[in-house]
Amino acid sequence: MPTEVILPRVDMDMTEGMIAAWHVHEGDTVRAGTVIFEIETSKATMEVDAPASGVIRHISGVIGESMPVGTPVAWIYTDGEAVADLAGVGALRATPAARRLARERGMRLRDLTGSGPHGRIGASDVLRESASAAPHTTPDARGSTEPDRASRPRVTRSSAAPLHRVWLREGTTGPLVLLHGFAAELNSWRPFCHALNRIAPPTLGVLALDLPAHGKSSAQHAGTLDEIVAAVDETLAAEGATHGHLVGHSFGGAIALALATASAGPLAQTRVASLTLIAPAGLGPDSNAAFLRGITQASRRASLAAWLKELFADPAQLDDGFITTAGQQLADAGVRARLAALADTFFPDGAQSLDLRGALAALRIPVRVVWGLQDRILPARHADGLPGRVAVHRFAQVGHLPQVEARDDVAAIVAQNIASANAAGKAHEGPL
Repeated sequence: MPTEVILPRVDMDMTEGMIAAWHVHEGDTVRAGTVIFEIETSKATMEVDAPASGVIRHISGVIGESMPVGTPVAWIYTDGEAVADLAGVGALRATPAARRLARERGMRLRDLTGSGPHGRIGASDVLRESASAAPHTTPDARGSTEPDRASRPRVTRSSAAPLHRVWLREGTTGPLVLLHGFAAELNSWRPFCHALNRIAPPTLGVLALDLPAHGKSSAQHAGTLDEIVAAVDETLAAEGATHGHLVGHSFGGAIALALATASAGPLAQTRVASLTLIAPAGLGPDSNAAFLRGITQASRRASLAAWLKELFADPAQLDDGFITTAGQQLADAGVRARLAALADTFFPDGAQSLDLRGALAALRIPVRVVWGLQDRILPARHADGLPGRVAVHRFAQVGHLPQVEARDDVAAIVAQNIASANAAGKAHEGPL
């Protein structure tokens, strides 16, 4: 049964939008989570991911033509599924909220009966059924409920893992794994990935994850550092990305550092070849408590924008698209509450509960630390006194987001670190 692709609501006030560009053509094979088109609203242009894996058919969304939210723009058929006339398709119709809830609960939408127009499944249908229905399969975090990845014998999976993840770039080497910061989500890496594409080897795969309690990932396994690291490790194992390179920003930097340390142990499935930390948590005693409190309490666009300016050395770099994307992540009061609890665990009263300097000193892989000298969230002085073999890059007139404010330079640093690790690996393979 094919899956319906609709024009989604990407803004709280959005009632209609238009397709700005298609990234796929009729008959293309896509993976769940792959960007398939861009939509343009009065506030921003945003990318839309495929809700399922399969073959794109019946593309009907016309570029530049305004249409209501929820309008079907294409269909995705499973591989080998017969393509019927559109009028005769018994298609799976479900709202984005219903798809998200079903994915989080391990439910198959095909087993549900929709109460909406033309049998469309809504969030209420999923919630009603979930009270009595047990999960049928462990869902792939990019939207698929196919059992192939879930059945890998060396991966133990729970209802909350793997985390939501998206391949931002397909490749045969690497991969490079990107871990976002506190209150962010994986799509924040897309502009950086575009910069990296210009200089990285064309075979390098790039995988981005939503950390627990962020983006489309469940809030489970967000209680302790060990739980988060285990969830990331499990996600990478499920994706076959167990040998590669890590980049982590802010809170994600602490997770990346902890995972790199754990990768040397017998229980971890991930083996890290290189590590790039961008303004990482875990290397100093303090943090900006006012920012963390403000970002998790902001319920209006104006108040959110005021706190987001703290991320930049130059507040003029904060644009409407950035605010809109952050607003989508933080619009729900429940999300803000979960993030506030996370902040209270790892950044209590403006302090940092994590001290990972010893872990960093113990690493024997290429490590680079990047920091903006105007960082008002985690001060750049936290990079002082690191081991001499750790390369530290400090950028003037850059705040807490070097991957945004110094995007090309940071992309080059990451590419150089990967090259160093690859060269070291080849040297170890040679004669002694």
